[in-house]
Amino acid sequence: MPKLSEIDLGSALLSTFILIGFIATAFAFIRIAIIAVNYVKINFPKGEKKAPKVGIENKDETKGF
Repeated sequence: MPKLSEIDLGSALLSTFILIGFIATAFAFIRIAIIAVNYVKINFPKGEKKAPKVGIENKDETKGF
């Protein structure tokens, strides 16, 4: 095992930051996957919606821009 004084500080820091980057990238992909799954669940329901009756507003259409 090398002595502590023989370890190159720059190489150790670079390796540490590369490892942190890989971990952060994995968390980002997991977060994007969760957001995508929730988006699909909300916007593409399994059951078909019934057509609204005439004269009754659909609450989904009144939201948004």
